[in-house]
Amino acid sequence: MSLLRSISCSSLSFFFIALVITSSSSSATSTGSISGTRRYNAMFSFGDSVAETGNICIVSSNNSTELDVLTCTHPPYGMTYFGKPSCRWSNGRVVVDLIECTGFLAESLFQFGGFGGNDYNIQLLELGLTVEQAMENTPLIVDAIVNGIERLIALGAVHIVVPGILPTGCLPLFLTLFSQPQATDFDQHGCLKSFNRLTEYHNSMLQKQVQILQAKHRSTRMMYADYSSQVYKMVQQPQEFGFRNPLETCCGAGGGKYNFDVAARCGMPGATTACRDPSARLSWDGVHPTEAANKMIADAWLNGPYCTPPILS
Repeated sequence: MSLLRSISCSSLSFFFIALVITSSSSSATSTGSISGTRRYNAMFSFGDSVAETGNICIVSSNNSTELDVLTCTHPPYGMTYFGKPSCRWSNGRVVVDLIECTGFLAESLFQFGGFGGNDYNIQLLELGLTVEQAMENTPLIVDAIVNGIERLIALGAVHIVVPGILPTGCLPLFLTLFSQPQATDFDQHGCLKSFNRLTEYHNSMLQKQVQILQAKHRSTRMMYADYSSQVYKMVQQPQEFGFRNPLETCCGAGGGKYNFDVAARCGMPGATTACRDPSARLSWDGVHPTEAANKMIADAWLNGPYCTPPILS
C-alpha cells in the first residue's frame, strides 16, 4: 500500500464514496422549509478523506493488513468524540457529521466533495511533480468534478454543496516536506505561497464552474463551500477561533516546528498520544482538521459566510 493511501485513505476524484444519512421518521410529508428554516430528508456526501465517515473500513474489512496500515484505525483517532478510532481522519467528527440531518426532513442534500486534494497529493508527493506541473492538470480535475455533479443532477439531485480544497500551503504535511530556507517561500503567516497558489487556482476554477452549472440548471440549488478561506483565516487569527500553534499537528511524533514526520504519523507506533487539548488546535494529523475546526466549518457552511449561498438560507 502506498504512503499516500495510508495518509488519506481515499482515491482520486474519479472514484466516489457515498454516505447516506436518512431520517428516522417517515411522518414528514411536506416539502420546502419548516418554521422558516430549510430542511432536508437525507444527505449524500461524496468526498475524500476529509469527508470520510467510516466507509473505508467497510471496504477494507476483509483485509486485516490493509486495515492495520490505515492509521485512522489506531488511537488516538476518535479520542474526542467516539472514544475510539471510527475510521474518520480526525480526533472526532468531521464536517459531514455536523451538518443538518436530524428532525423531520423534507428534501435531500448532496455534498459533493471536496475533491481534488488527493489528486494533488498524488502528483506532488508520489509522482514528484512541481506545483506548476500539478496546476496543468487542474482543468482535468475540475472537469471530473463537474461531470460527477452533472450525473447527480441527471439522477434528480436538487440541493448540492460543492466544497473547494483546503489551503495546501498551510498543511503541516507540506510545510514539513517542502519548506526551504528562503524566507520568500513563505507568506507572513508561515504558509507556503506556491502551494496556496495551487489551492487558489483550483478553487477559483471550481467556483466558476459551479456558477456555470447553476446558470445551466436553474431548478437546481448549487452551493459553493469555501474550505480554504476559512481555514486560512484560522491560520491568520488563531486566537479568534480558540486555537494556538495553527501550523502544528496535534497528533504525531515529529517534534520540531510542525510536529509532523512521515515515518511517525498519527496512529503509527510512537505516535499514539495526541496533544492535551485537541480543541485548541486546527490541525489534527498534519492533513485533516480537528473536530473543533470541523464544527466551525460546518456552522459557516450552514449559516454563512463560507458557503454561497449558505445551506440553511
